[in-house]
Amino acid sequence: MKERGFISKYGLFATIIVTVVGVGVFSLPNTMANEVGTDGWFVVIFAGVICFLLLGLIHRVVVQNDYNTFYSMLEGNLGNILGKIFGIIICGYFIISVALGMRVFAEVIKMYLLEQTPTEFILLVMIFTGLYLVRGDLSSLIKFNEISLFAMFIPIVIILMFATRGGYLTNVLPLLQSKPEQYIKALATATYAFGGFEIVYLVLPYMKDKNGIKTTFFKSIAVITIFYVLVIVLCLMFFSKEHTKTLLWPTITLIRAIVIPGAFIERWEGIVMSLWVLFYFTTFVNMYYFSGDIIKEVFRLRDIKLSSCILAPFIYIIALYPQNIAEVYDTSGKVIPILSVFSFVILPLTLLFASKLKERGRKHNEV
Repeated sequence: MKERGFISKYGLFATIIVTVVGVGVFSLPNTMANEVGTDGWFVVIFAGVICFLLLGLIHRVVVQNDYNTFYSMLEGNLGNILGKIFGIIICGYFIISVALGMRVFAEVIKMYLLEQTPTEFILLVMIFTGLYLVRGDLSSLIKFNEISLFAMFIPIVIILMFATRGGYLTNVLPLLQSKPEQYIKALATATYAFGGFEIVYLVLPYMKDKNGIKTTFFKSIAVITIFYVLVIVLCLMFFSKEHTKTLLWPTITLIRAIVIPGAFIERWEGIVMSLWVLFYFTTFVNMYYFSGDIIKEVFRLRDIKLSSCILAPFIYIIALYPQNIAEVYDTSGKVIPILSVFSFVILPLTLLFASKLKERGRKHNEV
């Protein structure tokens, strides 16, 4: 690992965005349409505000602990045993999340690009490719994120602009037609779609300039929120609320339905689908690296090369465990919300409370 202070604000900005935006955007319009109809885009905005506040909480925790690394904060505030337990739980959350996401990714690739390719082969290729990148240092990962941001979003935003042809803005109306409990459930679901912002635990200790970090948080969450809102609104405009509810992956269906005047490429959506490989891969490698870093520290391993190899079989087994895509979403719906609450809320509050108790105890002893 290089010395402290090699990550720029753009590196932080890019890392948050490419880690958060993953395969969840495939099904997000469907989920929001089923839960709150045409109000999904509105709920996502509130979810973005919540995630910005949670990032602020994490930032406060890191500042309170003098920008120590993640496991150093766990061990320093919770002790050796409890710190290891918390570290393993967070690592388990990341691994389960990326493994189930990888299965969704593999099913999408099989359906639209590689119909005859076995799921097992797609998973192995993705894991070994990720393993190769993860075995480098953190600076290499950040540079990859910085390059990927442009490669991901510039083409996809240009392509989505063509989705306005044939769409009807009236399909986004009416608003505020759902019950309060539906909004609460949808808000929780939309907040889970921002999962991955915990990557800042890994990045913040190595920032060059520690001023203006909250502004970078705001910009990154704003970009993610706008992108989610754009995708949901376009799906509603093109398919309507009722049709969006019936589509498993509305975002992909939207892209396949786009007609570009004068286009000379047959089945051009295959080219677009290849861009989605980056959307999942960036999420995967960032969370994979963070998980490997945690395991390395928990078990006092020599470097991340060994810990990442240890985690690879677990990712493969978990990804293959569900029998079909319905089981993937069922398992994800049962497990991810519980682990997300632990990661989003319980962990930072526990660290903040423990660090304040530790600081009070130190001041008391000095007196």
